[in-house]
Amino acid sequence: MKLSEMKNQSFDPPNLQAWKEAAEKALKGRSVESLHTGTYEGIELKPLFTQEDLPANDRVESYIPGVNKKVSSVQEWKIAQVIKRRTWDELTHALQAAISRGQNCLSFSVEDMQMDEGFDNFIHGTAEENLPLFNIEKNNDDLADRLSSLADSDESLKGSHGVIGYDSISEIAFRQGDCLLDEWTEKTVAVSSSLPHIKTIIINTTPYHNQGANAVQELAYAFSTGVLYFDIFQEKGWSPEEIAGKIHVHFSAGSHFFMELSKIRAFKKVWKDILTSYGIDKELCERFISISIETSQFNKSALDRHVNLLRTGGEAFSAVLSGVDFLVVHPFDSVSGETTPLSERAARNIQLILGEEAHLNKVIDPAGGSYYVEWLTEEVGRKAWSEFLRIDSEGGMADLLKKGDIQESVNKVLEKRLADLSTRSQSMIGTNIYANPEDLLTGVEPSDDYRLSLPFEKLRRRAEEIRRAGEKPAAGIIGLGELKSHKPRADFVSGFLSTGGIHSHLSRPCFTKEDVLAFMEETNYPYYVVCGRDEEYDSWLPLIVETAGNYHSQIKVDAAGKLNEEKMAAWTQLGLNGCIHRNQNMLEKLNDLLTIWEEEKK
Repeated sequence: MKLSEMKNQSFDPPNLQAWKEAAEKALKGRSVESLHTGTYEGIELKPLFTQEDLPANDRVESYIPGVNKKVSSVQEWKIAQVIKRRTWDELTHALQAAISRGQNCLSFSVEDMQMDEGFDNFIHGTAEENLPLFNIEKNNDDLADRLSSLADSDESLKGSHGVIGYDSISEIAFRQGDCLLDEWTEKTVAVSSSLPHIKTIIINTTPYHNQGANAVQELAYAFSTGVLYFDIFQEKGWSPEEIAGKIHVHFSAGSHFFMELSKIRAFKKVWKDILTSYGIDKELCERFISISIETSQFNKSALDRHVNLLRTGGEAFSAVLSGVDFLVVHPFDSVSGETTPLSERAARNIQLILGEEAHLNKVIDPAGGSYYVEWLTEEVGRKAWSEFLRIDSEGGMADLLKKGDIQESVNKVLEKRLADLSTRSQSMIGTNIYANPEDLLTGVEPSDDYRLSLPFEKLRRRAEEIRRAGEKPAAGIIGLGELKSHKPRADFVSGFLSTGGIHSHLSRPCFTKEDVLAFMEETNYPYYVVCGRDEEYDSWLPLIVETAGNYHSQIKVDAAGKLNEEKMAAWTQLGLNGCIHRNQNMLEKLNDLLTIWEEEKK
């Protein structure tokens, strides 16, 4: 075809039916519906979204405050990297170094720090930077009180701005069932009068997130807490505008990129509707929306910890696309309790790359208009609103926390997440799949929060204790016949065992009973797994079980694959220990297997 003819060619207009037919052809008879997936929020996701999936026109708008302003007026988000040190002098130097390397927020931890003259010097030493303060640690009353007292005696500190406070509902009531709201309210009122430009009413959904809550729950609890705080402070005589101006909302961003992006966009839309219901002018609502996001700690692992870098990168990306005022990217080694200058710098540079190299500080609502994102934003917001109405009709957030309703709802989602991880329905690289048995756990900082990897880390600690006692957990994999016939199952078994810190050793291809016996004599392991084709097991399994029993009565033998129940019962009678297969509960199986080496060392 000549170039002149090519220029006159055109593509057929897109046709959904034609796409479905082509997709089902590729699926070899399966329907497109077989590609639908469900989320922990109870939302069904399709493989393709079109213009027909967009919400009603009056619902499609930007979810980022100030979208109608010119791009030149876009405000960059604040890099709120949390700096933690042992002394105020160390903290001052660390923050100054971070600021020189791109941080634009005085974000710091005061955990285990005394509110004394050292803090006073720290605040005065950093005040000239005129950067916003950021601290939402649980029970940071002493910090707020000390800064408030300093501001009363030093007029220069009256202009301090940023976010200082904590969420009494999520940080205390969620964990304990009840909290002293009156005491928290009085302290918040007192601090607010001394620090008029500091946001002191915090809605923090991270405690729910870190116990397994889904996006719909996080949003509903944020709305319910916000309404509760409105009611409390209106009783103190505050106007809706004063309350809205003091509220700051904090989220965690998890691994589901589009869900986390849509979660924040949905929050902004619904929160604006809530603000207008209190009589605040809709045009003014945008300036009352203040949001911070931290990368999730819930999905971080002390195993293969450098993978956490990849997780935080995606989470930070979704946070920036959703439109955030403050962003905290946790260092990849933060769950171990001690960060390093390298990990802190890498975490900070993730944000700098997103802004300076990806130019995300120069665009507004880049996800806006996406059929999928707009649909998911609407769907998440709709479900969250329904849950909010349920909470409100049953007495509100405080009452349901006392009854344990919220805790029970979150725990159900956590149980589902753990079940999916333990059966590999969901993957966690380096933890439940592609694990490195050589990885050693250092320390893990004590926390009230949960992490998905904790059950797997517990397995690995058991393996480390066995190793320290002088008995390295190692298993033999007996490969039946040619390599190509047993390698897929052998690779699966090896990966399965690695998750529990158990090393594996694959035999040479075994064609005879003598080959199997020679491998056992060579390795002398207490545990072996037979890998081959199902049709080979009828003749091989009884023979191998007998051979193992004759060699050493304590040897345990498993077979790879999900075996016929009737045959499995018969082989178990002969002495087969069990089997290893896909969709099996890894935690239960590996816990049982580690007892083999624990008994060996006794």
